Amino acid sequence: MTKQLSGREHLQKRMLELERLQENQLFELKQSAISVVDSVSPANMVKNALKNISASPDLRNSAINTAIGIGAGFLGKKLYVGNSKSIFKKVAGSAMQFLIANFVRNKIPEIKENNLQHNHEEA
Repeated sequence: MTKQLSGREHLQKRMLELERLQENQLFELKQSAISVVDSVSPANMVKNALKNISASPDLRNSAINTAIGIGAGFLGKKLYVGNSKSIFKKVAGSAMQFLIANFVRNKIPEIKENNLQHNHEEA
């Protein structure tokens, strides 16, 4: 037969249960806070963005095209400006870099399409 708990014993048992519940909730809250802080760190944001880019073929192609365009623009600026100290040449070089980067980035899909058509005709 089960022993009847007195009001005081019942109250102490319930207090222990509530203290354990509070400890568990505090632990879960700390873990959530750690997870949030970890997820908003710059390194993790970049890592997650790169995962998203690599998972989507359209984003991956766009990122690659942009990187190639930026590289071409940078190369064009370096070739035009060189070691010049002229502020006007540097400004013109920056404008040229921007124009070349956009031109190349916009032309890459067209070049790919032409290449695919050319390869398809040969086959």
